[in-house]
Amino acid sequence: EQVIAFQNRAAGLRGFLAIHDTTLGPALGGTRLWRYATEEEALADALRLSRAMTYKAALAELPCGGGKAVILDHPGLKRAEAFEAYGRLVGSLRGRFYTGTDVGVTPEDLAAVGRGTSHVACESTPELGDINEHTARGVWYGMRACLEAVGLKRVRVALQGVGAVGMWLGRILRREGMELTVADLNQGRARQAELELGARVVAPEEILFVECDVLAPCALGGVVNEQTLPKIRARVVCGSANNVLASPEAGDELVRRGILYAPDYLVNAGGLIRGAEFDLLKRADSSESIARIYERMQRVLTLAQERGVSTARVADELAEARLKKGKTYQDLYWGRLRPSPKPPPAKASAARRSADRCCDFSLCHLLFQVVIALSGRLCRPCTSARRCNSCLRQLRWLSRDREDRKPQDRHTLHGRRPCEYLKASPFCTGW
Repeated sequence: EQVIAFQNRAAGLRGFLAIHDTTLGPALGGTRLWRYATEEEALADALRLSRAMTYKAALAELPCGGGKAVILDHPGLKRAEAFEAYGRLVGSLRGRFYTGTDVGVTPEDLAAVGRGTSHVACESTPELGDINEHTARGVWYGMRACLEAVGLKRVRVALQGVGAVGMWLGRILRREGMELTVADLNQGRARQAELELGARVVAPEEILFVECDVLAPCALGGVVNEQTLPKIRARVVCGSANNVLASPEAGDELVRRGILYAPDYLVNAGGLIRGAEFDLLKRADSSESIARIYERMQRVLTLAQERGVSTARVADELAEARLKKGKTYQDLYWGRLRPSPKPPPAKASAARRSADRCCDFSLCHLLFQVVIALSGRLCRPCTSARRCNSCLRQLRWLSRDREDRKPQDRHTLHGRRPCEYLKASPFCTGW
């Protein structure tokens, strides 16, 4: 629906904000900070991620649409000033876009955004909780449905990325007795996962191809592509990363190879569910809503098996079916649809309209008196039985020949009614 290219030279801020769809409500989506090679790459990422957010919200049956913002990271970026300026941009949309954390964004960055707008999910809010934990819980519910479908209980999981969400997912899997293998570009985080989770650490370029039961991509998207797909040795692909599949054809190839894929925007919707219910629905707890990811994953698996297609295509169809409903947001009016206008009052009878035709508004009455005064005429209340609609004063226009006038012309001046006189007057420009 809308793409905004924004910059603030003083703070070194450059980026893109994409609002993909607001059919179901305001657009929700995180803000990503990444070192993109070109602005074209950043724009493509914003468009791809915003679409995924729309489908994620639709499949989760939330009253919101999808959007995303990406900020280009570079040495000249002044983070505090840049994120505060970005917050003012979000605020200027007046609630059409709500944002939160994503890759590369810290709680301090969100606090800076919060100084410029109230439409941001700051994780420092105790009632909101940790968005990363909510996301990880949703991934676990989806993974559990997949494991039951293939008949696995105690399994080996390869975690690609142990950042905020990946670490929470690792803790949940560890409690469930899973054997973990992890990799991360940040060696410090990989070392932390080794100590805290008892995980085996491998090189980042090897994690996709290790022998395991579940491959959980929890970093950047596009990891399942033509080059990597033939080397994947997992039975299930289920993680928190957005846009895991590089193309829809990659999902079809996974089916041919007997690998079960959990659609990323279905299983990683826990954070969005919590944020939407907290900000839009004002709910204190979203545990039940996040747990329904398990049921949705089961439904997608059942439909995919019945139709003989990939789970990715089934999830797309379910989301698009909900987006075809009537729009609750308009494109040109940035807000909820206004209520239907009240029906116009019933028209007065012909006799009433003839009696009250002198003027409809007190302004018309005032202008008419000005015209009379300028033309040397005077007016004062009279004892006529007819009344003006707005001021309800009895009027009678005085002139030398008033007694000779016909009764139906007592509210006219030289044969003209007031409104007609104003239309013909040089003092009126199209009354």
